[in-house]
Amino acid sequence: MKEYVFDFTHRVKYYETDKMGYVHNSNYFRFFEIGREEAMRNLGISYDEMEKRGVMMPLIEQYAHYHTPAVYDDNVIIRTYVKEVPTVKIHFEYKVLRMQEGKEILLCQGWNKLCFVDEKTRKPMRCPIWLQEKLEKVLSE
Repeated sequence: MKEYVFDFTHRVKYYETDKMGYVHNSNYFRFFEIGREEAMRNLGISYDEMEKRGVMMPLIEQYAHYHTPAVYDDNVIIRTYVKEVPTVKIHFEYKVLRMQEGKEILLCQGWNKLCFVDEKTRKPMRCPIWLQEKLEKVLSE
């Protein structure tokens, strides 16, 4: 199987930086969320649609490793990966990059896991078939 990879460009806002002028570490988790949301939207699946179908995806675990800082007004690439078809949990991996002199500079990399939860019962559930099928399609191309 292949991996699903989606790039989304985000311009760093002033409020995302700290007193030193660097993107505050907590904002990389926001970048991960932006990447995840846009990657899902690119597949034709919005969080709104999932919730209308009774599926919620709470975050259960995440990790980040910081390499070099981003600063105000940088255009960063949020690269999101899905490498396997989910069952009860879905695992996303991320790289936050900056283009510099034609090369990608790794700023941060990390991952997170979300589980599928039935909106009404609030109990874990298997990944919906319609989502599995969309991911199987892009992972097999």
